Parts: sequence; C-alpha cells; structure tokens
Amino acid sequence: QPVLDALERALRKEPYKIYEASSGEEGITLIRDKMPDLVLLDVVMPEMNGLDTLVAIRQDAALAHIPVLMLTGVKDSEKLTTALENPRTDFLAKPFLLEMLQQKVRSILHTYKSPPATV
Repeated sequence: QPVLDALERALRKEPYKIYEASSGEEGITLIRDKMPDLVLLDVVMPEMNGLDTLVAIRQDAALAHIPVLMLTGVKDSEKLTTALENPRTDFLAKPFLLEMLQQKVRSILHTYKSPPATV
C-alpha cells in the first residue's frame, strides 16, 4: 500500500481523475465502468496477474484501444516482449523515480488523448 499511496500522490499533482483497483479482476470491472484514458498496471497482483489482465484488456473490443503502462520489476524479457507487441502498451521498470512515472504518463496521454485525463 505505501507504493500505491506514493504513486497516487505523484499523479494527483496533475489534473487526473484516479481510480484504484486491488486486483486484476477488480481492475477489469473498473475499466469497463470508468473507461479511463490510461491504465497503470502492476505485473504482480493477487488473483489475476498484470500480464493476464493486459491480455483481457486487449481481447475486449471495448477496452483494447486504452493505453496501458505496465509497472514491473519482472526481468523476464519474453513476458515483456509479448506484452509490448501492442503499440498502446508500454512499461516502466521498478524501481523508478516518481518523476519518471509522471513524465511517462504525460507522454502517453499526449500521444493518445489530451488532458485532463483519467488514470
């Protein structure tokens, strides 16, 4: 939870609406309900991991267009290569500076949607 709190504090400095889910399944439900402009997704999550959640997002025609930023400490290049095949998927390796996260989010949103945005 401390990491999630730090991420939220960093992103609240921008004019974003932020929604939070504690698992992949909860995240998919929230994404369908809120239709955010960007999804931040940790690879390591309970129940449904981040890579499986990403697959579910990409296989859902209503959600597939949403850019996803994967936050990962996973060094398995094969898993990341598969995840990054979609141009609307990017990743940020942990540990990272919060300023790097802010810049990456701004860049993705600038590419795919103008702020203010929902994350």
